[in-house]
Amino acid sequence: MIDTGLKDRVVLITGANHGIGGATALEFAGQGAKVFVTYFRRPLEPEFKDSPEEEPGVIHYRIQQTKTADEVMRKIEKRGGAADVWETDLSDPTNIPKLFDRAERSLGPVEIVVNNAAYGEADTFEPEFRLSEEDSHAADFHLFNITAETHDSHFAVNSRGTALMMAEFARRHIKRGSGWGRIINISADGASGFPCEVSYDASKHAMESYSRAVARELGKYGITVNVISPGAVQTGYIPAELQKMLEDDYPLRRIGEPKDIADVVVFMASEQARWITGQLLYVGGGNSMSL
Repeated sequence: MIDTGLKDRVVLITGANHGIGGATALEFAGQGAKVFVTYFRRPLEPEFKDSPEEEPGVIHYRIQQTKTADEVMRKIEKRGGAADVWETDLSDPTNIPKLFDRAERSLGPVEIVVNNAAYGEADTFEPEFRLSEEDSHAADFHLFNITAETHDSHFAVNSRGTALMMAEFARRHIKRGSGWGRIINISADGASGFPCEVSYDASKHAMESYSRAVARELGKYGITVNVISPGAVQTGYIPAELQKMLEDDYPLRRIGEPKDIADVVVFMASEQARWITGQLLYVGGGNSMSL
């Protein structure tokens, strides 16, 4: 049996009320870590409020985003794990030190940070973009031209929020003289540039740049910093037809589940990854392999 060295380590996970963040919280708890969960619920668009949520797709995913972390907390507590939670908006910089204060008061000094929270909204540079009549997801698809608001909403959370989370973690880590720390940031496999999600992926690309800089600067303090770039993961947003198309294209012939990413996050935090830092790891069933 491999000892990950994570028992009683304090981990702070953002965006952990469902999906990858929620699965990651459960996996850390399973390793005996103390887990502080944070999340933020965007108000549901009025046109979605009476929509059925059974079928995966944009509507289903937006409904998942409006849920609390109560279910995640119940599962952790059922396993006998130590955990706490606070809902907060990371686009407000003043909430970040408050978040660390709460985690420390509840569980102890934070030793691992998983930056998973993300703001995502489809936007484009193409002024005359139109969905084809054959697109069966047209009713679920909201696409806007890029504006100052769509740009800033993405960068406030995905780039600035992550950068300030890392800075706050580093300040506290260095002040208390700790020699062990982990930062794992969740990116996207379209971060180098992706049509129709231009602000989301650009903000993730900026986050990747910050991560490499932090890894270089903070390595001398015993902090490793790595980025995980997931392929398509079924967190509720992928319609059945699109899932089948992706599965036919992926080398491993399936899309991901949240646990697929969570397991790699735990590895990056573990003692087995102690000499890995500044790396970007694609975790997507081979979809981003270099040939």
